[in-house]
Amino acid sequence: MTLKDSLKLRFEKLADDVVPQLLDSWGDLQKRLDDLNCSLANRAVPEDRRSRVSELSLQEKAQQAGQDRPVVRAVKTSRQK
Repeated sequence: MTLKDSLKLRFEKLADDVVPQLLDSWGDLQKRLDDLNCSLANRAVPEDRRSRVSELSLQEKAQQAGQDRPVVRAVKTSRQK
């Protein structure tokens, strides 16, 4: 077996052992970063504005989904007796 073949086999074995672990770690890291981002966003918005921010966020998501129909509002009429 040549040195080249020996090194190739070692690198393949190393890749087979290390790559799956790195991919698992990457997923964990992404989840932690997402959690940190959500936590920082919650701290950045004052308590009294949070409901309005989530309402605006939902409206933006609806528009991106193609739900840009006008909002239907009920019209109050006075009853005649």
